[in-house]
Amino acid sequence: MSIPLINSKIITPKKHAEIIKQESIQDAKWKLNVDVVVIGSGAGGAVAAAELAKSGWKVALIEEGPYLTPSQFTGDEFLAQARMYRDAGFIVAEDQTLSIVQGRTLGGSTTVNWQTSLYPPDYVTNEWANRFGWTGYGLEEMKSYVNQVHERVGVHLVPSELINANNNVLMAGGKKLGLNPEILKNNNRGCIGLGRCGLGCPINAKQSTFLTWIPDALEHGAIVVPNMRATKISDGKMKTVYAEFSPDAYEKAPSQIIEKMEISAPIVIVSAGAIEGPALLQRSSLGNDWVGRNLKVHPTSSIFAKYKNEINMYKGPPQSVVIKDGHNQDGSGYGYWLEVAPYRPTLASSLVPFYGNTQFSVLKDYANYNAGIVLVRDGADGEANASVKWSFGKRKVYFEMTPTDGRNMLRGLKALAEVSVAAGATELVMPFPRFTAPIPVEAGMNFEWILKENFAPGYLAIGSAHPHGSIQAAASEDQGAVAPNLELYGHENIFVMDASVYPTGLSVNPQITTMSVSLKAARQLASEKSKRI
Repeated sequence: MSIPLINSKIITPKKHAEIIKQESIQDAKWKLNVDVVVIGSGAGGAVAAAELAKSGWKVALIEEGPYLTPSQFTGDEFLAQARMYRDAGFIVAEDQTLSIVQGRTLGGSTTVNWQTSLYPPDYVTNEWANRFGWTGYGLEEMKSYVNQVHERVGVHLVPSELINANNNVLMAGGKKLGLNPEILKNNNRGCIGLGRCGLGCPINAKQSTFLTWIPDALEHGAIVVPNMRATKISDGKMKTVYAEFSPDAYEKAPSQIIEKMEISAPIVIVSAGAIEGPALLQRSSLGNDWVGRNLKVHPTSSIFAKYKNEINMYKGPPQSVVIKDGHNQDGSGYGYWLEVAPYRPTLASSLVPFYGNTQFSVLKDYANYNAGIVLVRDGADGEANASVKWSFGKRKVYFEMTPTDGRNMLRGLKALAEVSVAAGATELVMPFPRFTAPIPVEAGMNFEWILKENFAPGYLAIGSAHPHGSIQAAASEDQGAVAPNLELYGHENIFVMDASVYPTGLSVNPQITTMSVSLKAARQLASEKSKRI
């Protein structure tokens, strides 16, 4: 798929000189007046910008990361992660209890995600309604929005011929154990299974927002400026978003650039993600004590399983099979699910918990390893023990698993070990640092011991690719940071539209839900234009 021609209107640094002349910009500071400023271009911000622009609003969208296209995408993991991911792919929590991966490029994480397209089950959205008064989000109620999102980004079941060996471990092992592996839906048009999703799709098959919603916004007059980091929001009847140039460390900036922006608008939409969004609001002194609190991450842990045959986990669509049998433990609505990860050698080496010759020995046989992952719906004990805080000029993330979430993780690791062995694994690399080498395994092996493992910080390796819920929605400001319409409590016409708004752990990969929820919220906002502006 070719890049939409309208994307030529994206104001990249190479076009700054032209804009400086055209807009008579003085002192490299662009002062702009619009109807709405959208901060962030991922699954939330791009959708909101497109919907409002279509409704006749003058929209400005800014994005901290660069606008990269397939000609700049690369198979070099180091370069791709440094250029396209926040903190080069490793947002590390204080005390090193968690590592988070999140996109930082035009399109946000939709440009580098693994395409998994799901919507949460009713027991999740029912909890939103019953505990937080955030109603109207059950799948049946949201079907029209979800269907529109599916159509725009090309959601469909992964064809059987594209299910790779990495995912087939779940399919084969799960069926052998009497579990219920399911084929996943992905969002693409023309995927041929190159397996480069996490580095940017080189053929534009994955329907990231820079190929879909952002062109839609541009077609209706939106101004889109990448490489521009929001530093502060000033509230008032007319709000001002202050932003500064964010250079791409791997591309020399032109001699003439727009160094700062001051964008004035009656409405601001924060779509900066569950990590940077709270930090931006906190350093702007906006919002209540729920801003940054109850961060959910879907704690994730990996087991590498070795097979006699080659797996080559990086080949093919990253995620095409899921096992949800552990999703709803004891009817609580909380639990775990199993997927796989397409770890390339660099990331795999950082996750193998060994040193020296043992680590080299594992990586030497990289082609024969599969990587299964356990994801936990966090918050089973009422509130996640995780937060984002802006402190002493720095964004800080805090995380520790709560007891029930930890036990669900151990249940998931036990299930994953059993599935891996049922699929024919001969060795397992466990995520417990106490192991100093892979453990040999054989059919019928008992893994009850996993349930007794320690999951306290330092005893179990935890990561995340799904930060969400740190600016949560609720019908009362005693329970959340934003109202049901996603307007920030105490600040009229400042909205949050991204994965930050979920009041509980989502329990599915967030992309489709975030697009659908943002579409609904933006459409409601568009209908209120006459009283908002």
